[in-house]
Amino acid sequence: MGLLATAMLLTTSCADKYNIIGTSMQSLYDGKMVYLNQLVDGRDASVDSCEIVHGQFSMSGNLDSVMCVTLDMGDFHLPIVLESGDIRVSSANQSIKVEGTPLNDRLYAFLTSRDSLIMLLTDLPRRESQMILDGYEHDDVLRTLGEEEAELRLAMDKLETGFITSNFDNVLGVSWFMELCNDTYQRFGYPNTTPQIDDIYSRAPEQFRNNPNIRDYMKLCEK
Repeated sequence: MGLLATAMLLTTSCADKYNIIGTSMQSLYDGKMVYLNQLVDGRDASVDSCEIVHGQFSMSGNLDSVMCVTLDMGDFHLPIVLESGDIRVSSANQSIKVEGTPLNDRLYAFLTSRDSLIMLLTDLPRRESQMILDGYEHDDVLRTLGEEEAELRLAMDKLETGFITSNFDNVLGVSWFMELCNDTYQRFGYPNTTPQIDDIYSRAPEQFRNNPNIRDYMKLCEK
């Protein structure tokens, strides 16, 4: 279940409006639809939609609450924080950038850093093969790359933990905490926690702990 698998809401002014301005540099998307979806009771519920015309699309509407949604455009499914202001989405060469509002800027700075660590982790098997071809002893290769993997995973934990704790007061902290919980659920096959989840939860303020999604998941873990 992805980052947007649950609807995390914060109350805002009824007068707030969102504006999404998108640019697609790939003509193959012309005429296709773009959807904003959020998961409600296990099913995608459409928040808004529009057609891509000449590489451009736009959506706008009143905003009762800040929420995480998914922007679905062809093969792209990306998280967006639906918040007041102008949200700019641009895609080119299999790359997508989302910017323009505070929480989206914060989210994509985090995702960029996280993607860099993921790339280094996924490159380890290739490096192992290359080092063996270069004549390094297999035990030395495993020891060296094992130490690197441990350092990268520690850096990932610190990055995610710092992101959540610095966003305890908004939708980003709740959403990414639930992402960790969902990943753990899928790994074990039942509700469970990890030392990272327990550490974050132990530091969380009461408002964060009382979020219905977090409260329900942690109760399931206690059982």
